[in-house]
Amino acid sequence: MTAVAAAMVLAAGRGERMRPLSDVLPKPALPLADGPVVASALHLAATNGVARIAVNTWHLGRLMENAVTATTGLGMRVGFSPENSLMGTAGGLALARDRGLLGTTGPVLVVNGDGRLRLDLGPLFEGHRARRDAVTLGLLPHPDPNRWSRVVVGPQGTVTAIRPPGEVTPGEDSFVYPGVMVVSREALDGLPSSPGEIPGRLWFPALGVGRLGGALISGEWREVGTAADYLAVVTEQLAGENFIHHTAAVAPTAVIRASLIGRNVTIGERAVMHGSVVAEGARIANDSFVSNSVLLGSTRSLAGERVETEFRVGPIDGA
Repeated sequence: MTAVAAAMVLAAGRGERMRPLSDVLPKPALPLADGPVVASALHLAATNGVARIAVNTWHLGRLMENAVTATTGLGMRVGFSPENSLMGTAGGLALARDRGLLGTTGPVLVVNGDGRLRLDLGPLFEGHRARRDAVTLGLLPHPDPNRWSRVVVGPQGTVTAIRPPGEVTPGEDSFVYPGVMVVSREALDGLPSSPGEIPGRLWFPALGVGRLGGALISGEWREVGTAADYLAVVTEQLAGENFIHHTAAVAPTAVIRASLIGRNVTIGERAVMHGSVVAEGARIANDSFVSNSVLLGSTRSLAGERVETEFRVGPIDGA
């Protein structure tokens, strides 16, 4: 059991880098074999004893709410915070606070909804309790400083710099931020009720007064930022196996290899699927060959068509 009062899962963004997939489905709602992408953020909060969870929505909000509702379990109590206009990460956090979704006392766990997370948060909670910083970032050893920003931490656990991707300077002890932090009630209450982003509203003010902490945690983090990232995460998760949703109609002569076949999909006779995702009502015609591709929504292949390394979308029911 942890001392955080509530959790906020950030799920309202447009997902520009995920286009075209995010044109029809919010990035955190994209399907994986064990539920939507956002499921790991929800489970992370719930398995750490947080029963009160808020999720903000904006882009294709109804589809985002459907994905969360389908995931809810483990004693979770989820409240939605829909945004009429995009509030940004800090503005969305403040709006959920103003709506009473985050309680009135105690720190809050904040988790990005667009990553695949398997993390041990014990050191994060302990570090926040011990140091009483305004904000404490969960940090992992940096896998690629040239790809992601670097968080530099001093010997006492204080963040001393946040640097853009690039070559690490000699002696630099830098880490990657996987999208998990604890925000003190003081810092949360100080957020203005207007659009804004977390780095400018929380991180840099706390860093400037020596109250931005960093706690080294362990576990797995996979960014689901682009369509290629998404397909790579699905491929890694399947590990050569298939996932076929119970609502999918797959012809007996179809060949499915290392692919995710999602809700309400139709796969025609003699179609071949390899290393791909087909979901949310997509239709694969007879004799099609689909490889290393994602097809979402009311889109389809033509009979005998080869679809290779392509991201194809159509509208999704319920949007």
